[in-house]
Amino acid sequence: MAENQRLDFWTELLHLEGFRVAHIRQDAPDDPLRLTLVPSLPLGLCPQCHRVCDTVHGHRESQPVKDLPISGHEVNLIFRLSQFQCPHCSRYFTPTPEAWPQGAHATERFLEHAARFIRISDIANVALVLGVPEKTLEAWYYDYVERQRREPLTPPRPIQQIGIDELRINQGANPYAAVIVDHTNQRVLEVLENRLKDTVQDYLQRGRDSGFLAGVIEVTTDMWGSYGEAAQEVFGKQVRITIDRFHVMKNFQEHLTAARREIQRTLSKEEAKALKGTRWLWLTNQENLSRAEEAELAALGEQFPLLKQLREQRDKLRGLFEDPSLTTARAGAQRLRGWLEEARALGLKALEGFCKTLENWLDKIANYFIDRASNGRVEGYNRGLRGILWRAFGIPNFKHFRLRVSDRFGQPRLASSARIAESQKRGRGLRQESSGKGEADGLNIVETFHRNPVGSQSHPVELGQQPEASLASSGATQRTKRRQPVSKPCD
Repeated sequence: MAENQRLDFWTELLHLEGFRVAHIRQDAPDDPLRLTLVPSLPLGLCPQCHRVCDTVHGHRESQPVKDLPISGHEVNLIFRLSQFQCPHCSRYFTPTPEAWPQGAHATERFLEHAARFIRISDIANVALVLGVPEKTLEAWYYDYVERQRREPLTPPRPIQQIGIDELRINQGANPYAAVIVDHTNQRVLEVLENRLKDTVQDYLQRGRDSGFLAGVIEVTTDMWGSYGEAAQEVFGKQVRITIDRFHVMKNFQEHLTAARREIQRTLSKEEAKALKGTRWLWLTNQENLSRAEEAELAALGEQFPLLKQLREQRDKLRGLFEDPSLTTARAGAQRLRGWLEEARALGLKALEGFCKTLENWLDKIANYFIDRASNGRVEGYNRGLRGILWRAFGIPNFKHFRLRVSDRFGQPRLASSARIAESQKRGRGLRQESSGKGEADGLNIVETFHRNPVGSQSHPVELGQQPEASLASSGATQRTKRRQPVSKPCD
């Protein structure tokens, strides 16, 4: 193959818009491929007067820039950049390649590819796979995520509904972080360092003043009073505070469990054996019980009538929340008050604490019936956030944790297809090997050519699940000394 044809082949294979391969060097079979790139057209756009310039003042070569591997070979790019002198304004300037972000000795597509792996693993393992020092990859990755936050590919829809919940992140004086979720665009908006009212209120106030959260009409929360108070003080009476129905049911089931234990303590050893290990029978929905379990529950109900009454009240309350005929807060509140009267008429001490809780939060719980809004999505994201901490064996730096969350769950779900199209348009991607191997081949995804899109993974994955493709399947963990989890993941 003639030298020109060889260089053209590598230019086509590398597929970096605006550059062609001018020189190839590999001293030994195991050495990295060093490809020297020059601009396809010796032109520059003056940053001061915005005119096209072709007057070259000089040249300089970049340090090696890490790119995606090709067929198992490490690839380093040397950019031979031209310094121009603008004839119109006499400004000297050197254009920066779009494929090479400033501050990182790696191409944008390499960082994108590394970020995909980090989302389902940890930085230490990904650094081993990609052959980059751990601290170097860490700096590159967090810089990449910051740029993604500043330059979203697709603008989200105006935010009308948000959810607030807490996440335990350490064992310190303030162990809980506040998680703000955008229900409208199905993404995590922010993770605040603590759940104090002032912290939440300050974030909401800044969002409202900037117009970012000016359109919020509903906030879903649990029964932590500070969240609702902060939202009410920022957005005023026009915002609807909705207490999540699942937290209401959870609170009831805790009282039911407490009553079962209290009864169990008063029984003889023989009678107590009948109740032992039956917790899930009392708490499981009727449609999820097998015939044998239904029969066992019926027998226990005859033996323990007090628990049977509590179970019946639980089913009535659940049926009330699922009644499709209730479409207003007023109607829902009326039915809840009716349930309260009926429950109190039973004279069950175990229900009194729950009835007081329901009475105190009645108006906000009744708001559920307007749009059937819940905090279920927030709870799902919280599980994903805990997964990030588990996979990384703890993240001591809270700022880094926020960036990991933003990278994993910060993009609007509705923008996933646009994200893929944009990646294809920019030419930042990978072409799978001609054998047709895909992500399931583990490390083989790294040993690919440079065409198909990097951003094809949906974002985020179905809540509470982990993607099947992981670095563990590639054998990367076999080369990694397992680190012990830290006791305080986020200080």
